[in-house]
Amino acid sequence: MTHFQADSRGVSPVFSYVLTLSVATLLVGGLLISAGGFVDDQRKNTARSELQVIGQQVSADISAADRLARTATTEDIEDIRVRRGLPQEVVGTPYRIEVVHSGGSSEPQLRLSSPQLDVVVTVGIASKIAVDGSADGGGVVVQIDTSTGDPEVKLQND
Repeated sequence: MTHFQADSRGVSPVFSYVLTLSVATLLVGGLLISAGGFVDDQRKNTARSELQVIGQQVSADISAADRLARTATTEDIEDIRVRRGLPQEVVGTPYRIEVVHSGGSSEPQLRLSSPQLDVVVTVGIASKIAVDGSADGGGVVVQIDTSTGDPEVKLQND
């Protein structure tokens, strides 16, 4: 057995190769895992920003319809429609716009949500008359509905 102690030819190159591959695999795996979390965070932040902009556009359309309804004659009020072309998706995922009346606040708000990304954005609405409705991403119409007697701003898909 003493003749194996002096022989070191077969161990060193194989051990060095396996050790190098192991370290390289660990480094690449660590980079991929950390970059994956970064990309997911960036997608959520981008979706949040896009939903905020979309919500502000729809809120402005609701406010415009509200102002027109309060200054229009009774005959013209049913012809008030504001159309807005919006993207079908944000960051490659569908989204929904809903008018909500949260808690004790009398002011309605828009809630924009993308369930696949778990992102929800709330935008205020400046309106003196009632607001209701919901729409999925894409084209939306804000119109005045007088079927209940009092004018109401309705949000719906185009």
